[in-house]
Parts: sequence; structure tokens; C-alpha cells
Amino acid sequence: MNPTSPSDFEPFAFKGAIDVEGFKHFLVWAASQNVSDIHVQGGNQLVVSRHGRLLNASTFKLADDQLSKLIDGVFSPEVRAQIRGGEPQDRPLQLDGDMHNRYGLGRGERLRFRCNFVQATAGKIDTTTALTMRVIPTDIPDLERMGIEPDLFEALLPHKGLGLVGGETGSGKSTLLAAVYRYCADRFPDRKITTAEDPVEYIIALPKDVLPATQLQIRRDVKNYADALRAALRRAPSIIGIGEMRDLETMRAAIMAGQLGHLCLSTLHIHSPGEGISRMLAEFPHEIREAMARDLLGVLQYIVVQRLLRTTDGKRLAVREYVVIDDAMRDVLAGMDHTRWGHHIDATIKHDRGRIADKAFALYGAGRIDRAEMLTVVHPCQLRDMEATA
Repeated sequence: MNPTSPSDFEPFAFKGAIDVEGFKHFLVWAASQNVSDIHVQGGNQLVVSRHGRLLNASTFKLADDQLSKLIDGVFSPEVRAQIRGGEPQDRPLQLDGDMHNRYGLGRGERLRFRCNFVQATAGKIDTTTALTMRVIPTDIPDLERMGIEPDLFEALLPHKGLGLVGGETGSGKSTLLAAVYRYCADRFPDRKITTAEDPVEYIIALPKDVLPATQLQIRRDVKNYADALRAALRRAPSIIGIGEMRDLETMRAAIMAGQLGHLCLSTLHIHSPGEGISRMLAEFPHEIREAMARDLLGVLQYIVVQRLLRTTDGKRLAVREYVVIDDAMRDVLAGMDHTRWGHHIDATIKHDRGRIADKAFALYGAGRIDRAEMLTVVHPCQLRDMEATA
């Protein structure tokens, strides 16, 4: 079965009262239904996100005390105690199959989830736990089949420097980077890969790899991203993957890694490539910002911003806008004040009709997305201009 629309989706058939084993079977089933996220809250039905649509996945509502038992059994009582203490928690969960088809997974099969817990008021329940589980597919997508523009594809794995992938939560940033790492491991096996993630999502390594990628988990294997970067520099890596550019020290270490001859790849929560430069430079104190801008320009290779759009066939499609910092672009930026870099980059993308908005408008014209979805990324003022020049 390969569901594509809400009409062919039916809730999971639990056998009796929900327990730990039944919940794990449900998780495996949800992943098989092309679900991206699972939402669990006390006093509510189990809900899943599939192709950007929320669907009820159980015929019953999960009582708050039942949810507490599930958290204790699937994770640990410690997690629930921390949540009740007002501390949101992030945890990975891995389910492994065996010869007895455990949870519906065969021997050697593996399924991972990125889990976030918070305490909240939900409906009639004053304090309950809200659990969101992101399904991490076992198989990493083939980079060559992800519809990446040729000039961007050629730029994704330079010898050294800094590459940034941006977008909102759930836009596929981690998936794109995992595909880049796996492509590198397959095509360039002499390049050593190490990542730091919060938590570890896709497992990059395969049994055939000569030197499997090492993936560090923040707070388990290393204190923070900046420490992970500094440790990586002593381990002769070719590629350093950093889950997110969160703070000044991480950004400074990433720039240094590029200067020392490594390739550092990371993510930012940004809405345009030009915003990425402004966001990073804003972290640095004013007195060193000019110097850091020049250092950043020397190592920056590309900035990609991605968005997933719901298509008319019930699926989702990745749409990207990007800038490749080649020698010509580097020379242009070097000749102007760093405060103008972001505006120049975004203006160039607009001139070339390479914005996500431009691509969404084209998809709408081709019938791939509907008008409502197109308007999630195209402002009405933009739409008037596009329709006038179409």
C-alpha cells in the first residue's frame, strides 16, 4: 500500500488497550504509511502528519495516565520527571527488528525517530505531555534523484569551505544533508565524514563503508556544537556536519574549519540565502564583524533555502532557492560593504526568477500545486507582478 491522500487513510487497528508493545507496532505501521510526524497528547487521539496533512490515527483518545505509562515504558521515568519539572526534552528512539519480525520489522531492519517532549495545557487537561515524533526513514534518499538543479548539485561537495542549508522546521534540511553525506561516502570513499547532531537522525554509515561516518550526539557524546567542531579538527576529517549554527562560538569554529581546509556543512533557520549571511554576521560583536565578514566570504561556498510544498497528487515536493558563491560572486561581494551582501544576493536571485515564490508560481501554472498552497509562499503583491509578466 502506498497512500497518497487522506481518503485512503484508516486509523491503526490496536488490539485491546494500548501498551508499550502495541505502541511500538503503531510506530512501525505509521512509518509504513508515509507519515512524517506522530503527535501524541494526553486526552486526544493519536494524530499523524502525512504529506503535510493532519490525520487521526486511532479510534480512541489516549488518557493522560496511559500516556505516562507509555513514556516510562518506551523511554524512561527520568524523561517524564524532567518534563514535569518544566524542562522540554529531545530524545532519539530506535526500534530494531529480529528474526521474529519484532514490531513488524524484520531481522536487520531499523527505524529511528527524533522525539520532542513538552509539558502543556491541551484541551480540558491542565497539564499533560505533548510528544512529537519525527520519523527518520531508514533509507537515505538518492541525491541524484532529488531534483537538485545541476549548478547547485555540482557545488555541494567542494574540497573545503562552508555550505549552509536553510528553511523552516520540517522543510527537509536534515534529509538533504544526509543525502549529501551518503553520496559522498558512496562516490568519494577516501573522504572522512563526522557529524554532530541533536539528536542523531539518519544513520549515514553502511556495512560496505571502509571507514563508517562517526555521528556525535549533543549532550551524550559532546557538550555542544562548538566543542564538537573543535574536537573534529583533531580527527583529520574531510567533511564536518553540524546540525545547526546556533551561536557565536559554533559559527566561529565553522569558519575556522573552512579556513583550515575542511568542508563544514550545517543548517540555519532562514527564509532566503541573503538572510543567511546577515544572520551569521549579526552574532559577532560589532568591533570584529568586518573581519569576520571577510573570513566568512573566504570560506562560504553556497547557501540553499528549501521549502516543501503540498502537491495536487497528495504528496510533497522540495523547492529551493540558492546562491553558489563562485569566484565571480565572491569578487562582486568583496567590492561592496558586507552590510549589502545579503540584499545583493537576494536581489540577484529575484532578477533570475530563482526564488521559491517564482518556482511555486510556475508549479501552480503547471497544475502541480493548488492556489492555496502557492499563496503560502507567494505574497499577493508578488503575485500581481508575476501575473503581469507571465
